[in-house]
Amino acid sequence: MPATCLPAVRIHTMKKLLLFLLSPLLIHGLNAQNDTCRVLHEKLAGAYTGGCENGLASGKGKATGEDTYTGAFLNGLPHGKGTYTFKNGNVFKGRWVNGQKNGKGTFKYTQHGKQHTLSGYWKDDVYAGATDPGLSYRVGQSTGIPVHRVTEEAVPDAADSRVVFAIQLANTDFAPSDLKIEHSSGQLTQLGRRFSVSRCALPLRCELSYTIKAGLSRMQCRFIIDIMQPGAYTVTLDHN
Repeated sequence: MPATCLPAVRIHTMKKLLLFLLSPLLIHGLNAQNDTCRVLHEKLAGAYTGGCENGLASGKGKATGEDTYTGAFLNGLPHGKGTYTFKNGNVFKGRWVNGQKNGKGTFKYTQHGKQHTLSGYWKDDVYAGATDPGLSYRVGQSTGIPVHRVTEEAVPDAADSRVVFAIQLANTDFAPSDLKIEHSSGQLTQLGRRFSVSRCALPLRCELSYTIKAGLSRMQCRFIIDIMQPGAYTVTLDHN
């Protein structure tokens, strides 16, 4: 080997030796950084890998203690979307707020030797039902209706809750001759060319079906709405 190559070879060898000697220190430094990033959920306190801010788990990460959680963290707690695996094997996948199940999720669990799945919404770690408890109404179907609008006003008492339906054509209220309104509870009343369901128990489901002329043909229309919270609702089905 020419003498001019010796310095380069020696430098390369020294770099490899230096990296070899420093590797344990670098690994220890990374572990020490994770050790200083705390998870505040008592059943997740243990090993943690992931984002860290101000000494607390934040961002995407994984925490393993008595239970295991993989997903979003904020200020040391599960916050956002994530999957929580309990020590008994049950799994919750969904949204978290400040370490509690809040929002939409799916809970898979075993009871009496059988596997079950519970889907829906949680509020402060408690199952709230299949529908979002924060929604006052939900439109389940709108077929053949170009535009629908829902307005809501407060009522002094839940017993005063009602929903008024207005079908509009050519900028005026219109009552189709074949209109059918099915409602899960309450009393149906016609108010001119509008229709009202009152004295109802919540949640209330209303289903409207009718046909409307569109050019030389007739269009089948169907609308379904669920009312979950007390209020005075006006639903406008606009064919203008």
